[in-house]
Amino acid sequence: MPSYAYRAYTAEGRRRDGVVEAAGTSAAEQSLWIEGLKIVRLGPAPQKKTMADYFPSLYRISKTDLILFTRQLATFVGAGIPMSRALAVIAEETGSPLFKRVILAILDDLERGQKLSDALARHPQVFPALYIDLVRVAEITGNLEATLKQLSVYLRRDLNTLRRVRTAMIYPTVILVVATGVVLVLVFFALPAFVRIFAEFKVELPLTTRILIGIVDGARRFIAVIGGTVLVVSAGIFFGMRTERGRNFKDRASLRAPIFGPIVLATILNRFSRTLAMVLKAGVPLGQTFDAVIAGTGNSVFRQGLATVKEQMTGGEGFAGPLSRTGLFPPMLTQMVRVGEETGTLDAYLEQAADFYEEELDYRIRQMTSLIEPVMTVGVGLVVGFIAISLISAMYGLVGALK
Repeated sequence: MPSYAYRAYTAEGRRRDGVVEAAGTSAAEQSLWIEGLKIVRLGPAPQKKTMADYFPSLYRISKTDLILFTRQLATFVGAGIPMSRALAVIAEETGSPLFKRVILAILDDLERGQKLSDALARHPQVFPALYIDLVRVAEITGNLEATLKQLSVYLRRDLNTLRRVRTAMIYPTVILVVATGVVLVLVFFALPAFVRIFAEFKVELPLTTRILIGIVDGARRFIAVIGGTVLVVSAGIFFGMRTERGRNFKDRASLRAPIFGPIVLATILNRFSRTLAMVLKAGVPLGQTFDAVIAGTGNSVFRQGLATVKEQMTGGEGFAGPLSRTGLFPPMLTQMVRVGEETGTLDAYLEQAADFYEEELDYRIRQMTSLIEPVMTVGVGLVVGFIAISLISAMYGLVGALK
């Protein structure tokens, strides 16, 4: 139950400060009135500070929490449970202290007479613009339960898409980290011991061993320069990507990358088609939420292209034509949009397109994995093999000198 701090006066005129637990502000007021108290001040009790208050950038509300919240709220709305009671129960059950505070803040806003969409809009870091727009339209049409169910399905599919891409990157990352660890152990721990032994016996080292020793000595000698250069370059890239020009460069490069480009494109097309289909299925006018659809692509190149589409749509040119002229969307998608416009079933065609690009994404990820595995294996094998040959050939030379 949410806690509310109050200041009130008894019938005898004595002041009382305390905290009461209730399902909402109205319930808290009623509880205090029953006790015969005259309320002067009542509001949410201050929460105890947690690590999230001191390090907010390290703690974020996950998409999984948002999906669960949306599903639970849809269930409560469908069951006819009052919104204030539903939010109080959800807040009590959520496992995220940060999200609990957000839900209680929304509950307090509702108790003060605000709409749900307005209360959600005060937390843009948690609820996307599209989420808020759809809830706002659902409040007007009275179709909140169906809209929340559609949102939960959309968010879950979007999360699954992101998880596919992240999972595909786990294997090469693990291989790269393990290979780097092995190389560092061999070079900085095993090699110096061998060098000392070879120096004691004055053994002439093979060419590969001399090359390896030269590389390691050079790295040690210029470690400060190398480290400083890496740090400066990394900082330059980090701050450069935060500028508009840097983001445009990154987004363009990600679309043109030989292996990752098709995956990025399939992800964007899947999200665009799915989002637009959900908006149309919910009965929301396209012009009202198209800005949120544009932002949902997550790519500045597509955002710029779709901004021109919006301008042309506003001028009465339809949707398929401006979409095709951007040159960003494949002919299959633009043709499906054109047919959907002509038949009045654009949402159904966009759903089919989203399903296609979801399958396309799976195929591209499998293709990338099948390409990266042998490349990584050969690359790691060459590096480790060169180091191993350098050490083993030097050991043979040492055995020969001892004989």
